[in-house]
Amino acid sequence: MLRPAALILCATLTLTGCARLAESRLNPGNWFNRSTETTTPANRVPIIPEGRTVQTIDQRQLIATVDALEITQTPSGAIVRASGLAATQGFFNAELVSRGVDNGVLTFDFRVEAPRGFQDIGPTGTRRITVATALSTGDLAGIRSIRVQSAQNARTSNR
Repeated sequence: MLRPAALILCATLTLTGCARLAESRLNPGNWFNRSTETTTPANRVPIIPEGRTVQTIDQRQLIATVDALEITQTPSGAIVRASGLAATQGFFNAELVSRGVDNGVLTFDFRVEAPRGFQDIGPTGTRRITVATALSTGDLAGIRSIRVQSAQNARTSNR
């Protein structure tokens, strides 16, 4: 009779302990469910200081030559498409990078990333790269011509 009484006593103590465990931090079910409102102090120091600017250095080079420049009007502005010829095969990550507007001329640099290691020159079809960028009507305000610059030449298209 002592054995069943001890078991009943252990079971009772275990079940009564569950009520305290349900609200404690030891219960894994309570680890992520609770949220509390916090206020931020007025003298908080930001992690990133105000006025800090991020400068990225573009290490891509200009494409060897620009062969074609085409500007297509769209309802929201225009699409500038340029095609160029790289010095060797394997150039990638091409982009028209804006240099800004000077006297109504919007100038783009045709930049490409060079491959690592030795690359074969190959036929012109394997070295041709085409890239495009979209300009809004606001971007085109005051622009009379668009110029795309490469390492050896440049192409200009007037509006």
